[in-house]
Amino acid sequence: MSEQEDRLQITLDAAVERYDDRVSVPFAASPALRVIPSDTFYAYVFPLGGGLGIDASTGTANQIAQAWKRALDLSTNLPPERQIELLGHPDHAADMSLRWLMQHELNHFAIGHFRITGSAGLLEAGDPTGFGIATQGAAPPELPVESFLAEDEEHWLSYCLELQADQDATEIFLGAYSAENWKLFRYYATSVLMVILIIEREERGKETSRTHPFAETRLFMLLAYLTELPFIPAYKRAEREGLDYVPEEYLPSDSEISDYRAAVVEPVFASSQILAEAVGLTDFW
Repeated sequence: MSEQEDRLQITLDAAVERYDDRVSVPFAASPALRVIPSDTFYAYVFPLGGGLGIDASTGTANQIAQAWKRALDLSTNLPPERQIELLGHPDHAADMSLRWLMQHELNHFAIGHFRITGSAGLLEAGDPTGFGIATQGAAPPELPVESFLAEDEEHWLSYCLELQADQDATEIFLGAYSAENWKLFRYYATSVLMVILIIEREERGKETSRTHPFAETRLFMLLAYLTELPFIPAYKRAEREGLDYVPEEYLPSDSEISDYRAAVVEPVFASSQILAEAVGLTDFW
């Protein structure tokens, strides 16, 4: 097994472990990983028997690592307050980005997206031609698209599935809110953003056949979740107590929220410019 094959398998195993830990229910299948030797950025998740398969290229791991190296080179030339702050070796940041990508793939299965797509898999990035993609024949979907979407809305389906997988993967990846974990939230969210921007680069020029929302949409969804994160414990407490409102004393203080946004939300947003340049999206902003 090559270094990149080993790296991809380790990050997938870590994503399954994190799912089990955060959801408190074991992941319902044993995902089968096939590593494809290719320099391209390619990831594909598909139904496999009663479980799922994931295809990922060695180029996926390489390109994420290279993009992080470029991002950190750009960051070091900026004033200290604008630099990307890591929590460990740069290779760890690349591993965290890979782990979120695997978490995203797992959540397509966990949410039930294959009930909608039937035998069809979901492509994250790359061209599947020539990779001998595994298929499950012509299995019909359990939940046909036409049963819940009008014909003129069906083209939005893949966007919705991707945003759902983003949200659930990010919730699992970041974990529950704690004031002690601000640096960790910022670090993890920046790792998520790196993957989003690489996929955007791969989707550019495919506006008539895109499978993902534009990165700007995914970025603002990520920022919206980060903004909401400190309030979630209060919402859950009120729900547990059967309240139909959230008492003000359950909420974090204004000063905590202000400090949190300065330490987490604003740096993640600011890093998007550095990361976009690092992956080659010079016109992102």
